[in-house]
Amino acid sequence: MLTALISFSSSAADAKPNILIILSDDAGYTDLGSFGGEIDTPHLDQLAKQGMRFSHFYSNARCSPTRASLLTGVDAAHVGFGGGVVGDWVREFPFPAHRGRMPYEQPLISEILGSNGYQTLMVGKWHLGGSYIKNNPKGMSDYWKKTHPGMELTEEEMEQDYLALPPQRGFQKSFVFHGAQGNLFFTPGDNHNYFEDNQKAKLEYNYNYKMHCYTNNAFNKKRYGGCHGKSGKTFYATDGMTDRAIEMIHEASKKTEPFFMYAAYRAPHKPLQAPEDLVQKYLKRYSDLQKIADDRHKGLVAAGIFPKGVERANNNYLWTKQEKEKIEKFRLQAALHAAMMEKIDENVGKLIQGLKDSGEYENTLVMYFSDNGAAAHIGDLMNAPYKGVKALLWEGGARAHAIAAWPGVIPANTISDDVVWVGDIVPTVLEITDIQFPEKFRNKTPRKPDGRSVVKTLKGKKMAPPEAIFFNDKGQQSVIYQGRWKLLIEPGWYLQTLAKPGIVHELYDLQNDPGETNNLVDKKTELVKKLEAMCKKWKAENKIVEYAKRIEIRPKDPY
Repeated sequence: MLTALISFSSSAADAKPNILIILSDDAGYTDLGSFGGEIDTPHLDQLAKQGMRFSHFYSNARCSPTRASLLTGVDAAHVGFGGGVVGDWVREFPFPAHRGRMPYEQPLISEILGSNGYQTLMVGKWHLGGSYIKNNPKGMSDYWKKTHPGMELTEEEMEQDYLALPPQRGFQKSFVFHGAQGNLFFTPGDNHNYFEDNQKAKLEYNYNYKMHCYTNNAFNKKRYGGCHGKSGKTFYATDGMTDRAIEMIHEASKKTEPFFMYAAYRAPHKPLQAPEDLVQKYLKRYSDLQKIADDRHKGLVAAGIFPKGVERANNNYLWTKQEKEKIEKFRLQAALHAAMMEKIDENVGKLIQGLKDSGEYENTLVMYFSDNGAAAHIGDLMNAPYKGVKALLWEGGARAHAIAAWPGVIPANTISDDVVWVGDIVPTVLEITDIQFPEKFRNKTPRKPDGRSVVKTLKGKKMAPPEAIFFNDKGQQSVIYQGRWKLLIEPGWYLQTLAKPGIVHELYDLQNDPGETNNLVDKKTELVKKLEAMCKKWKAENKIVEYAKRIEIRPKDPY
């Protein structure tokens, strides 16, 4: 029962809450107004006023690894997404820690809640592996063999691919896109890749847009440029998944059982596609990109989320030191990113209104965050004042903006500086719902969550940081120790560090230097040795395969 948890809530003490988890894809740390940004995000800012912002929320720095820990509560390597592997055939490896497909033996939160009286719903991006190859072996086998060197395609392999998809992983209703990226705009007659449960979905073309579909080379123009400049009726992914989510919420509200919904937006991930009017709005706003970066820093300080008077990196090459033509292309990409974020905000507002219209808002825990920092095509701009981007392990890649709201339970308009990791969500939800993690699952003993419950944090109480949070991505290794000390080993793109002699180490005191500007490696040699030993032990326990060995199998993987 939840009496102790919601004793100061207006909800009935015996009513288990609904859970709504909203994920954006490649959003920058300071993209929201409530996190110091200039993008118009009134609905997410209102959610922040009604709840709690997290200043130290950590993802796994990349799409699929974050999703893997989000849904299982364990380190991503234990479910096949270690070392930066993502859920696409072209990135799968024949190693358990890097398999790139969710194993059937480890329970997802959807399966745990679904077997304990919850309705389980999903809309949006999956990206955790799997396919329908068993339904079409003739048409798909050749490509599978081409993208899986040294691996054998068997009946069991095809069955495991099928069992890795959302309808087979506890989601009773789902409207999903399985892969990493694809067009966000579809017009009537276009071929699309959305699925309703296990069947090809029927899209609704309920919106009229003039479409801006950015491409920067011939390959992407062929894949993603066809919609550019067109006007008319469209399905736009951010709108379409929201509309389906609201339908699911209304259907769920008619039943007595509570619901768990996972809404995973595909924006502002590439391809950069947004309504033209919004793109033009931000092109005007982004006339001075250095001012945007500086104002984001000031805004984050003013919001009380970044300390005043500390150094920050200013990695502004992309918007100040290139030739004018390249800076203009960068400015356009920034405007598209911002337009896509405003559309997310608009649709989060519709989701919240859907909860209110169905009478479910007061008894719903809403959590929103990004799966990592903004991606490399817009540099450090959208993560300012943090340095680094998605897939790099500096703070700009791994630290994400995050908000949680639950009327009467989470104190309104508050900021928590507690260290929270994406793997903490499963144990937190289990404590809130008073459900036990299974000792046995499909006749196997699953790995218990590596994360911890942060219910105390949600209630406004202070929690000590975890001893360590580990990160690993394509040859990079990092650990945050006691919430303060951060060691990075070979930070940066693998092929860059490979070309340099020796091993690069960086050590930062995040308490006093969150901008990671002062490398303390030479001043804290014993701490570096200790943390390096911890990283080595963690890599061994997680069966991380060295990246040099992995690119022998997939030489083009770094790209």
